Amino acid sequence: MNALSKPRVLCVDDEPSVLRSLNWLMQDRFDVSSATDACEGLELVCNSDFDVVISDQRMPGMTGTEFLKRVKEASPNTMRLLLTGYSEYADVLRSVNDSEVFRFLNKPWNNQHLIDTVAYAATVAREVPLPRPSNPTSTTEIDMDGLRGRRTEAVLLMDEDPAIEHQLRAILGDEMLLLWARNPSDAIRLLHRHKVAVIVADTRAGYGSTLDLIRAVKRSSPNIVPMIYTTEGDGGNIGRLINEGQIFRFIAKPAGPSYVNRMIRSALQKHRDLMAQPARIARHAVEVSHSRELEHAVDGATGWNPTEGAPRGASFDLVMAARETTSTAPVSGVAWLKRLFGKS
Repeated sequence: MNALSKPRVLCVDDEPSVLRSLNWLMQDRFDVSSATDACEGLELVCNSDFDVVISDQRMPGMTGTEFLKRVKEASPNTMRLLLTGYSEYADVLRSVNDSEVFRFLNKPWNNQHLIDTVAYAATVAREVPLPRPSNPTSTTEIDMDGLRGRRTEAVLLMDEDPAIEHQLRAILGDEMLLLWARNPSDAIRLLHRHKVAVIVADTRAGYGSTLDLIRAVKRSSPNIVPMIYTTEGDGGNIGRLINEGQIFRFIAKPAGPSYVNRMIRSALQKHRDLMAQPARIARHAVEVSHSRELEHAVDGATGWNPTEGAPRGASFDLVMAARETTSTAPVSGVAWLKRLFGKS
């Protein structure tokens, strides 16, 4: 792919007016293609390379989350954005657990924010490419044996309910170190004392929402993989967790031990992948926080030595490398990414 060519973006929506609006908005900066249904979109993805795919959720025949899941299988390097006018809990859950969308965008959208998000996603797709799998329908095997006996890596539970702590302790046994925080203050203290690999959190713990803490952790230590385990039914709040916290998995309470175990193991494997290949952290960058107080409290936490894997540091807005104007709604990356790619 020619690095000097415009990034290629595919928009899929069954409403022609939406496609016209997206094309008008992005045509100056991107090479925009469009499809009015998911089947047509999949055909385009299978026969051409796209940096970014933007899909509506409500489409006849195939939902956006189902479509993006198939895009992920056919073209894992393509960054996936879900566009919808509905904040529905089940839809948002599937967008994370199945298709692993990078951003959840609401209709009507903010023009500048959408352009910034697409620009960042396209830059990451080109700068941090993933290999196309030889068998697109196969799923990555989790090395269960390799995940055992790593007590230097901790799982941090943020939940007031002792029953959840008991469940996770029974699931992990002696294989992993489980830390229990009943509120954000306890969590910050534990993050400073231990090498936390995975956070399992309810959407509320102690005196408030866990979103601010998760967002701060991801900006300070992006190699930590957060999961949500909750009865939360507010799709809008979960959408924010996707964009601002890059939640890896959502688990709806109550859930069986085997399913919770599988999700935690998958998160641990994701953490190790990020430690082994730090550049991929750019694919999980969070949107900029509007509150810095908690981020300062978390900064420097987790006990990870920067030489052991993905470094910590101040955020870096990668999209600015591809922009000529100042963003009004920036999308955050990480400072070390600039050095990694040798950008001045």
